[in-house]
Amino acid sequence: MFPVIEENELLSVEQLCERLFISPTTAYKLLQSGEIKAFKIGTWKIPVKSVNEYINRRCAG
Repeated sequence: MFPVIEENELLSVEQLCERLFISPTTAYKLLQSGEIKAFKIGTWKIPVKSVNEYINRRCAG
């Protein structure tokens, strides 16, 4: 099980891969396409809220 993370916290690409059980290649495609909203300051910063929204969209559609 994953530790509880606040929605306003940020994940790394590695953490995103662990949460979604995806490869880094897939993670970068999702980030670069904008399917998961994130930003770059040196490295990708991925809001937990964006990941949760992506999961909800996938479950609903």
